[in-house]
Amino acid sequence: MTKLLKITAFISIAVIVISLITMIPFLRSPEPADYGSESTEEVLGTVRDAESNSDIRIAVLNGCGREGLATLFAASLRDSGFDVVNGQGDNADSFDFDQSVVIDRKGNKKNAGAVADELGIDGVVDQFSVNPYIIEDIVVILGRDWDTLKLSKGDLSD
Repeated sequence: MTKLLKITAFISIAVIVISLITMIPFLRSPEPADYGSESTEEVLGTVRDAESNSDIRIAVLNGCGREGLATLFAASLRDSGFDVVNGQGDNADSFDFDQSVVIDRKGNKKNAGAVADELGIDGVVDQFSVNPYIIEDIVVILGRDWDTLKLSKGDLSD
């Protein structure tokens, strides 16, 4: 009887140890992508079709104060198949953005490059976050250079 208890205890401990060891990779935080290894042209050269764009969640923010700008670009990105998660767009924290920028929140250079390429924005900024309450993958802040960007729907002529 004692031998049976020892064998049962040994097997139980072995199962617990193996379970803990297999869980270790899932307990680690993901590492941000290395943005120094590829040129901007390589990142922005990514070509995706509209169907594959639907898995990219974007927040569009007006960073220059031009009325209706975020709504217009949000609609344009939706027409290209992207998932705009902040409705018709919102205002940025300020209207002091001279240049438009694409911000990568999830560490996916291909997705950030696809959005930048779609809009004709030269810069992609890495602002990786593991905050579970941030649902967007990409943030687009429209600056005063908005009229130089690509737009698939309508325009904002004066």
